[in-house]
Amino acid sequence: MSNNVFITGITGMVGSHLADYLLQNTDWNIYGFCRWNDNLENIEHLFPKINSQDRVRLIYGDLNDFPSLMNAIAEACPDYVFHLAAQSYPQTSFVAPLETLETNILGTAKLLEAINKSPYDPVVHVCASSEVFGRVPKEYLPINEEVTFHPASPYAISKVGTDLIGRFYAEAYGMTVMTTR
Repeated sequence: MSNNVFITGITGMVGSHLADYLLQNTDWNIYGFCRWNDNLENIEHLFPKINSQDRVRLIYGDLNDFPSLMNAIAEACPDYVFHLAAQSYPQTSFVAPLETLETNILGTAKLLEAINKSPYDPVVHVCASSEVFGRVPKEYLPINEEVTFHPASPYAISKVGTDLIGRFYAEAYGMTVMTTR
């Protein structure tokens, strides 16, 4: 039986490449979570598979809409979750700090809560960012896990929150959550 993978942000650069990799190297079923108004250019080459439901399905919803997340998790029945959706532009975060914080921090919390409330126990990957470290003094290079966070933008702050929320759900609820920066 094939594994089911749920990818938030499948229409983005990383999400679309992850879908390509999984299609080429596994027999897994891919459920991509995206907003109805997302630019689909990065996944246009997958339309034949999406249209025929050949291992790739799109589920429309929003990270900030908890019921749509609950429905998406119920539809995907995930064994693995790759959380890649975010407001991912540091410069934009200065213009839209509240939207950045809401999407990245609360969106991550809502996704993890939807998974926690579901009957599924997937391995979850939460994508943070090296931006959490800010400007690192030369004596702390190369960066390791002991370097403290010094976020320098609302985006970086939101990714600190994403990192910590992932850790919280792992520790408090026993979920298998891994964070990369």
